[in-house]
Amino acid sequence: GAKDAEMQRLEKELTDLRNAPKQIETIIQNTHSKSLESVVTFRQGKTTISTDQIPNVERIATYMKNNLKSTVSIKGYASPEGSAEVNARVAKQRAEAVKNMLISKYKISASRITAEGQGVGSMFSEPDWNRVSIATLSESE
Repeated sequence: GAKDAEMQRLEKELTDLRNAPKQIETIIQNTHSKSLESVVTFRQGKTTISTDQIPNVERIATYMKNNLKSTVSIKGYASPEGSAEVNARVAKQRAEAVKNMLISKYKISASRITAEGQGVGSMFSEPDWNRVSIATLSESE
């Protein structure tokens, strides 16, 4: 019947998606557009920004100070270890950590920053690399 055909179509779509090449290219393409990205990496289970990652946050702050109309969207991700609930919380806390540092340390207005957790990241084939916050800067015209 129609239900079976629909199920088969959806299963095929899912398989195609699973076999699709990973979209790492998008991050490279973005460097040519007006959108700038900065990646802040986190250690396993950690939601605090380590000292070696502060320059990545500072880069965002500097850009925002020089481009007063710019806004930043921060998306936090977790690697696949642990339960979905824990990963959702950790991902959100990682995004918030970058936002809070921009506000407290660099005095960037909270109204220019959005931060949200995205759960488990799958941008990178190496699972450990997905413990990140990706900050995407945008220019408002």
